[in-house]
Amino acid sequence: MSTAQTAIRIRMRSFFRTLALLALLCLLPSDYALSESVAEHELKAVFLYNFANYITWPESAFINKDSPFNYCLLGRSRINDSLNAAINNETIKGRKLRLLEFQQPTQLSQCHIIFIHQQDGGYPPDIIKQLAAESILTVGQDSNFILAGGAISLLQKARKIDLVINMDTIELGRLKVSSKLLRLVKRIRPSSEVSEK
Repeated sequence: MSTAQTAIRIRMRSFFRTLALLALLCLLPSDYALSESVAEHELKAVFLYNFANYITWPESAFINKDSPFNYCLLGRSRINDSLNAAINNETIKGRKLRLLEFQQPTQLSQCHIIFIHQQDGGYPPDIIKQLAAESILTVGQDSNFILAGGAISLLQKARKIDLVINMDTIELGRLKVSSKLLRLVKRIRPSSEVSEK
C-alpha cells in the first residue's frame, strides 16, 4: 500500500469515527459538509464502506459463511481508489471485503453493494430493479437514480451531501437497515416522491 493510500485510509477512518460519535450524541446535522481535508470521493467511499455495518443482508445473498462481502463499482472515478484503500485487508461481520470493478452491467449477481457512477444515458430501471430483487444494495449519486428504483443516493449539493434512502427498494431486496443509519438519513421516501428540492 502506498503512503498516499495509507493517509487516505487513516483520514477516512478518523472521519467516520467522528461522524459516528456525533450521531450518538444526536448532534449530527442532516447534511454532511465537505471540508478541505475530506474530498467528495473520500466521503462517499466512507459511506459505501460503512453501509455494510448498518445494513443486514439475507443469508441467501452469500454462497456460504466464508464467502467474501463484495463491493462492486460500475464505471470509473476517484471513488474507486478511495474505496479500495478503505477496504484493503478489512473484514465486516467476519467476512473479508473484496472490490470488483465493472464497465458494463453484466455478472453483477455476485455483488452485495454496487455503486453506479452517473450514467449519461440514464439509469436502466429494469437492471436496477433486478439487482434489488437479488438483495444487492444499489447506490448512486442523484435523484434520477432513486426515481429509477435505486436504493440509496448520495446527493451532492454545493459542498454538502444528502443521504436519501428508497425504502421500497430496500424492502424489495429483503435488506434490513439499522435505526442508527436511518437517523443519519436526510430523506426516506418511496421512489415516486424523491426530488432535488
